[in-house]
Amino acid sequence: MRRIHRPQPRCAEGAKRHEASAQVLLRHHVVMETNEDTVWLPIRFRDVDAFGHVYHAEFLTLLDEARTRWFRNVMGLANPTDYVLARVEIDYVSSIVLGDEAVSATFQVERVGTTSLTLDETMRTRDGRVVSRSRVVTVLRNVAAGTSRPLTEAERERARGLMRSSPGS
Repeated sequence: MRRIHRPQPRCAEGAKRHEASAQVLLRHHVVMETNEDTVWLPIRFRDVDAFGHVYHAEFLTLLDEARTRWFRNVMGLANPTDYVLARVEIDYVSSIVLGDEAVSATFQVERVGTTSLTLDETMRTRDGRVVSRSRVVTVLRNVAAGTSRPLTEAERERARGLMRSSPGS
């Protein structure tokens, strides 16, 4: 049988998180929880690389899953194919390990365009540690025509209600 060498964490905090990751393998996954502005997603074993960290591309997958639920639950889009990403910017702030069990994603509308929404997204672990900050431009689509579509008046009103206040207002 071939053994895979997994480097040990270099700091005490990393060692605790690494040990907790191993314990999670023995428990069931956390169920996805949601409310209007926070979505919790479980960290799955498949998300983790050979070093015990969530692989960087999986951050985008987790954000995509959370964003799709946000569009359905908060913006009222019935079909997840009703939007596409036109732009993604992400800052990786901290690593995620299996022992973190779940991450939350919060979304704030930065800009409402004719066919697009710009969102600020923050992903955190249950202990409140920020693991990523991202900014995405989403474009709503007419699935049948394969083109972008304008926001409906109800979508525009909902999105404007979710916009962050500008400084000084």
